[in-house]
Amino acid sequence: MKNNSNLSNDGYTIFKPTGVRHEFPKVDLVNQQVTCTVLYKEDIYMTVIVDLKNDTVQVQGDVDELGNLSMDKDSYLYMFKHWAKVFIDNDISNPNDYFDEIIKNQSLN
Repeated sequence: MKNNSNLSNDGYTIFKPTGVRHEFPKVDLVNQQVTCTVLYKEDIYMTVIVDLKNDTVQVQGDVDELGNLSMDKDSYLYMFKHWAKVFIDNDISNPNDYFDEIIKNQSLN
């Protein structure tokens, strides 16, 4: 029997934009609520409101019809909960400015 332990795991991944975007149009620091959306071609497919104060998540719409273009619903919910906590914990009311600053700082390095 051949020993496969010496086989290389090297490879590559190609990242190709699908056109699906996620945005955070509203961050309410006082009420600890973050509104998140999944969009494709300017149409909103899913809106999620993460309420950290009351530990609830409201979901309107679905990403199922986007098929393989997008992540599944549970992955979006996990990501949105994570970012809501980051925004609220760090008093970030404008995520676009926050992400722009990260990109700007990385390009300086």
